[in-house]
Amino acid sequence: MEQFIKSKLLKADLVEIDRQFEDSGFKDMSSIILVKQAFVAIANLVDFELTVRSIYAEHRDLSAIYAKASKEFEFAKYLRNTFIGRIKPELLEKAIEWKPELRYMLKDTEKPDAMFMYNLWVLETAINTYVNPDGSHKLFDSETDLVYPPDLKRFLIFLTHVVKSGIEYLEALSTVLGNKIEMLDHTQQELEHWLVAGKTDFAYIKK
Repeated sequence: MEQFIKSKLLKADLVEIDRQFEDSGFKDMSSIILVKQAFVAIANLVDFELTVRSIYAEHRDLSAIYAKASKEFEFAKYLRNTFIGRIKPELLEKAIEWKPELRYMLKDTEKPDAMFMYNLWVLETAINTYVNPDGSHKLFDSETDLVYPPDLKRFLIFLTHVVKSGIEYLEALSTVLGNKIEMLDHTQQELEHWLVAGKTDFAYIKK
């Protein structure tokens, strides 16, 4: 049941993110927040997928769906870890080197438009650090400059792909998981569940 609920939580996040991007596009701090939340959800999906692989023996189609975007999912997780989950000092140092504009807009950092650009530049720096030992990018065919329209388009195609692929995978996964649990009727509630609820003892959840 826990895995089923988790799949639904992650899918709901991605569906809403997808809807808002389709309605509003990518243009301001609101869209930056959506990008960050998308990468958080995808990173959670990547970790979640590791825990459900045992069901692939009976459902090869699930593995195939995930594999179609596995490289992009891993890239999204990298961006979550580098740019969102922790804003690493090494990333900011490289961003300041890559984008000298950051030095000259410090007085404007209370302005949403300026902070949109700061986020854009730090994000593109994170994108550009996803490289092989020889310096070639692991996913894209060149460095990324998100102010350059073709590069921005490439990034948004990638973002759309991971979000929609995540939705597709979680939809299929939740169907399989749902077939393995009993779906109770809310009009026929059993007292025992409320008796257990009344005895709940909460404890701090460790990492």
